[in-house]
Amino acid sequence: MVLHTRARQEKAVARHLDAAGVKHDLPLVERVTMTRGRKHRSEVPLFSNYVFVYGEKQDAYDAISTRRVVRYLEVEDQAKLERELQAIHTAIRSGLPIDEHPGLAIGQRARVVKGPLAGVEGFVIDEARRSCLILHVETLGRGASVEIERDLLEPIED
Repeated sequence: MVLHTRARQEKAVARHLDAAGVKHDLPLVERVTMTRGRKHRSEVPLFSNYVFVYGEKQDAYDAISTRRVVRYLEVEDQAKLERELQAIHTAIRSGLPIDEHPGLAIGQRARVVKGPLAGVEGFVIDEARRSCLILHVETLGRGASVEIERDLLEPIED
């Protein structure tokens, strides 16, 4: 399931799920901000307002009772969502800059053939003199974009 949380409540929901012993996933990325000339590093959710839960409906109802969750979405193709999340985590672990990419990516489907993202599949787009690989999470209708060199990609024929 996917829990749709209230604004800025993703980590609190994840802590609640941890305390309840419910398996969940909250992809986090590091962000650096400047305040009064000082750098601050923090981990923020890649997909704002969403936490992924591997549990029963009762676990979702318990999370909703915290008043931090707006609703839950049932996932039709769970295996596909797990593959998509695995690609997201591979991109996060690569250390390459990664940002949320709203909406469905339109472009050539490609697979990374070498480097830290080898084996990851997504859509290639060109954005302001750089190439990005969009890793789409269909359940959310969102994705994440990773800047990548085109020579690391091979097209996937449908």
